[in-house]
Amino acid sequence: MMIFLMITVTVLILARQILIPLAWALYLALVTYPLANRLERWKMNRAMSSLTIVFSLVLFLLVVILFFSSEIIGFSSDITLTGDALEGIARETLGDLEHFVGVEVASTDNLIKSAMEKLGGWLVKELSAVGTSLTGLTLMLVYLFFFLYYRSLFRHYMSVSYSGDRLARMKDIVLKSSHVASGYIRGTLVLTLLMAVLSIIIFWIFGVRHAFFLAVFVAVLNIIPYIGNLIAFAVVFLVVFVTKDSVGISLGVLGCLYVANLLQENIGRPLIVGSEMDMNGFFVFVSVVIGGTIWGISGMILFIPITA
Repeated sequence: MMIFLMITVTVLILARQILIPLAWALYLALVTYPLANRLERWKMNRAMSSLTIVFSLVLFLLVVILFFSSEIIGFSSDITLTGDALEGIARETLGDLEHFVGVEVASTDNLIKSAMEKLGGWLVKELSAVGTSLTGLTLMLVYLFFFLYYRSLFRHYMSVSYSGDRLARMKDIVLKSSHVASGYIRGTLVLTLLMAVLSIIIFWIFGVRHAFFLAVFVAVLNIIPYIGNLIAFAVVFLVVFVTKDSVGISLGVLGCLYVANLLQENIGRPLIVGSEMDMNGFFVFVSVVIGGTIWGISGMILFIPITA
């Protein structure tokens, strides 16, 4: 058993570039195949219904990309201001250390330069991963089309391979899987919208610039379990601290976001997602850790419905 588990994990890690798009496509196929059936009942053929769903998904992704691109362009001045302010803060802080640990000004400049070079290297690395992500996205869309187009073959395979109670059990498993996947999607979308509304109210109260963009940013990262909120809160704190030049306001925004997140996780998630899926908190946490270790962010998201 242990050997089989080790082999499975090894395959999942080594073949992640193929398996992650495949898993996303299968997940989305389970969610969208009822819609495909409905389109076909409206006299749309199998190929057209599958293409309609794929193109709708592409259109949605393009709208999201265009939104974030336009907002980031408008946000660029504040990003530059943030970088300059952080460099100034770092220079001032490291300069103060001269009186305690004997760090020279030249060494301070070298430390700042080294930190900026590391940040630039990280950005280059992340940008180079965009090509890989686009390749995976293209593969996912192709897989999704074929899953939807050839889904009758899966039904035929089940009817040939199983009969009687076993066939009924397999059909029940497929229906439950579709219900879990679609339920998780619905619950996550509602929670994302709820977090966006709460965030934008908080930002408006504190007079934070780019409130709508930051609210969407926080809500989208909230989809990533556990770690997403930490990243979002850290970015928001830095932006508010630099643009408002006030630790009190920054901590106030951070505290309100934390309270909003607590309300969402302890009240909203059990009521909304819990009604859609039978989720065990411990197994969800374990699945997030294991999924993140094996497949990164995709694993943290995809492994949750598996545990439901």
